[in-house]
Amino acid sequence: MRTKKEIDGGPTSAEKSSVFQKRRTQIIKKAAKLFAKKGYAQTSMREISKATGIDLSNLYYFIESKEEILFRVFEMIHRPESSVFENKAIMALEDPAEQLRAVIREMMHFSFRYKDEVLLLYRESKQLPKKLLKEILARESGFIRQIEAILRKGLEKKAFAMEDPAFTAGMIAYELSLFPLRSWNLKHFSKEELIQRVESHIMGAILA
Repeated sequence: MRTKKEIDGGPTSAEKSSVFQKRRTQIIKKAAKLFAKKGYAQTSMREISKATGIDLSNLYYFIESKEEILFRVFEMIHRPESSVFENKAIMALEDPAEQLRAVIREMMHFSFRYKDEVLLLYRESKQLPKKLLKEILARESGFIRQIEAILRKGLEKKAFAMEDPAFTAGMIAYELSLFPLRSWNLKHFSKEELIQRVESHIMGAILA
């Protein structure tokens, strides 16, 4: 059954949902910039309201709390991370070395695109309530397990050599965040140069 607003020519539920998601994304992106600049604890909902141009009372229609905003900032990072391991062209690669190289390059591109958000993940994730933090850490662990699976496949095929695939996967995940975490002293590298160096460093450490 259609609502009176829809009958009178108001927005449909689908249109409303689209507008809602667009507004929420706007809030998350603006808030992420404020968190990166001022710090999470130092940023107020009133400042987020001002940055987005959305009245404070209306802001709570799109976002329940500041903690939810931070959680959704981290969600924004994990979506592209997950998409790498859903990419059929990458997952279909038989050569584990080529597969890992493809993952490294994709993830490095994301680290440039989401530099501020990745830095926030390392710096501010402890601010989340335990339940939300647990979910974020579970997603991070899932990402590392995907890398570990590629490493184990490489070990089986004798393409890689390492003592502990789980530890190595964790180190690779950290190295893929090199630019967001150390950008202040990596400015002399172009984007492509840094991607190439990270790729060479990782592959040089594990190739048999």
